[in-house]
Amino acid sequence: MKYRSQLYRAVAFALALLLSQAFSVSAQAQDRVDKVSNGDFARTVKQLETAIKQRGMMIVATIDHQNMLRMVGANIRGSKTIEFGKPDMMKMLLPDNPEIGVEMPLKIYVYEGADGKTVVSYRKLSAAFASYGKEQLASAGQMMDMMLDQIAADAAK
Repeated sequence: MKYRSQLYRAVAFALALLLSQAFSVSAQAQDRVDKVSNGDFARTVKQLETAIKQRGMMIVATIDHQNMLRMVGANIRGSKTIEFGKPDMMKMLLPDNPEIGVEMPLKIYVYEGADGKTVVSYRKLSAAFASYGKEQLASAGQMMDMMLDQIAADAAK
């Protein structure tokens, strides 16, 4: 009897854990935005870089996934993550909220799908920033969502 009770508790715990993971993955899927580009991969990346710079932001890193995988003998289609930010924006948020450093710099991922179409992808920051429980961060996240959407739309033209 005692064994059965322990087994039920273990199964209940495992189910709760699985459900929480499912909800977490579902929330992440809802926070992801994908825009199919009208251009090829190279043009889309160039348009993304231009859109970022036109808004007074600086590109702090470009991660070329395709090139990295070539180094280990794997071949994939175009795949880059562009990380960017505006020092003034970070200056307003980061000193009082160092925990949000994990969310910054901003990033947009561009990749070629199996169908040959180029996709511009990013995660909305509003949910991530709101999770810190500070109104200032929640508002900043909403503003960043709008900015990311505009940048991604310009890149996908």
